[in-house]
Amino acid sequence: MAFDLVIKNGKVIDGTGAPAYRADVGITGDKISAVGVIGDDGSPSIDAEGRCLSPGFIDTHSHADCSMFLYPDCESYLRQGITTFIGGQCGDSNAPIFNWWMRKYWEYDMWNDIDPFVFSPRTIQPVERVLRTVYEKTGRRIEWRSFSEYAEHVAKQGLGCNMITLAGHSQIRADVMGLSQRRPPDGEEMKKIKAHIDEAFEAGVWGLSTGRDYPPSAYADFDEIVELAEYVRDLGGYYFTHWRRTGPRVGTPERPNRLAGITEPLEIALATGIKTQISHLATGFEIYPEDPRMDAYAARVTLEHIDGYIARGADVAFDVIPGNSGGICTTPYLASLFMPWLKEAGSLAQFIKNLGARDYRERLLALLQAGEWYAVNPNVCPSWDLKIYITESSRAAVGMNIREIARAAGRSSLETVFDLLLAEPRIRIMKYDKSDEEVRGLLSHPRGFVCTDTYATDLNGMYGNGMEIPEVLPHPHTYCAFPKYILKYGAGTLEERIHKLTGAPAAFMGIKGRGVIAEGNYADLLVIDCENLRTNENYIEPRVYPQGITHVIVNGREAVTPENAAVRRAGRILRK
Repeated sequence: MAFDLVIKNGKVIDGTGAPAYRADVGITGDKISAVGVIGDDGSPSIDAEGRCLSPGFIDTHSHADCSMFLYPDCESYLRQGITTFIGGQCGDSNAPIFNWWMRKYWEYDMWNDIDPFVFSPRTIQPVERVLRTVYEKTGRRIEWRSFSEYAEHVAKQGLGCNMITLAGHSQIRADVMGLSQRRPPDGEEMKKIKAHIDEAFEAGVWGLSTGRDYPPSAYADFDEIVELAEYVRDLGGYYFTHWRRTGPRVGTPERPNRLAGITEPLEIALATGIKTQISHLATGFEIYPEDPRMDAYAARVTLEHIDGYIARGADVAFDVIPGNSGGICTTPYLASLFMPWLKEAGSLAQFIKNLGARDYRERLLALLQAGEWYAVNPNVCPSWDLKIYITESSRAAVGMNIREIARAAGRSSLETVFDLLLAEPRIRIMKYDKSDEEVRGLLSHPRGFVCTDTYATDLNGMYGNGMEIPEVLPHPHTYCAFPKYILKYGAGTLEERIHKLTGAPAAFMGIKGRGVIAEGNYADLLVIDCENLRTNENYIEPRVYPQGITHVIVNGREAVTPENAAVRRAGRILRK
């Protein structure tokens, strides 16, 4: 029997968690047609001697669908081994866009051109205003309006990964209700919301997502979400939610009860019977002063809380970002935290000059202490100065956080930030938002899967290009989240770690024929040099690919090879 491709001599880690075994894998068309010993029959082959062969990784929380029209190759995903992603998360989706557009974050750098602002953007804008700016900045026209039109556009241009997507509650609600976001939809508006959901399911979406920290989804009451969850359940769909953790991120929002934020989707799952995924889980507790031992305990209590609902019948899982510094983007410079004042000044040099003036500095200090600015807000986060570390500097101590530097200088933390900027305007930082102990604790759960919470892009990234001081840059997880889980946060054997990235999420989500190496399944496969797997994670220049994933096969086609600098678009839209 001739094959279209044979991967020979690999150590097969099949995605079930079972011990690895040596075998050849034959591929015919888009399927695995043989697993075992395959003789030399002249078929094209890859020699995987000394390397592992695993199923392609599944990213259970992605935003790549929203930027797919700009980055269809999905190169940053493929090169870290992701062959399937679930997009449309956090209430965001690229449709429907008949009337109003809700900001998705991929257009982050464009938003000041869409609707100029200093402190807080208005994140719902007329569609035509957004489309005009996107075209001016990218040269790409957005011509779709509905879910089916967007799916048709993506399929026509091709895509690097397999795409599963969701209907975004925030985008649907915004398109129907416009700026009237703080009230419940009336009867006619609810009919329109459900009509959009119907159209989305006809286009192949797998469920509904909400973003409970992001308007307008943040303003929906419990009854509205339950009604829509029941409607989606009856269509055979799932419910995904960015749970309520911070509240709307403007000024000093009312600090929500984090455990209650986790409890809400658990109650929805229990009340409706809908399969539910809690997005990028953290613990349900704020711990101050911070202590990694308490983080580990908080993770255990959070999981016990979730397990209690699972025991009562809630069909729930969750995903976790494999790192302690957030997900979708990262703040590169200390000065980036003060973007409103940089905008007012017109340049970094003028902002620093202004900061040298005593009365300007005193006024800025008072404003920050009063909690007017979310990014640096002691009222929202009393430990903000413990979370910001110096990563690159010619003068300050690299590796120290702001509080450590402040104590050594005998100054307050905010005054210390000003001192650092006056001495070195381009000092670079990274921000931590949780400890390794919390991440490992949450990922120890059998229903805890792994996600990037980023966009698929390339080495140019999505943010900050050509800017004097970027407000944000792509997060390193855009390029290395899944190797990072294997190398740093995974527990158990390599086979068990691979299972969490492949067979486990495929089984929970009902992604048929993927996630496991078996005859008859789709040929989404990775050849991994496990001995030389490296993340190459870099917070100074995050746009770098990992090493060790030597071949990526998607639907039976080689999408990434060592010799091929480009990638091939072999992905598909997986419709529910």
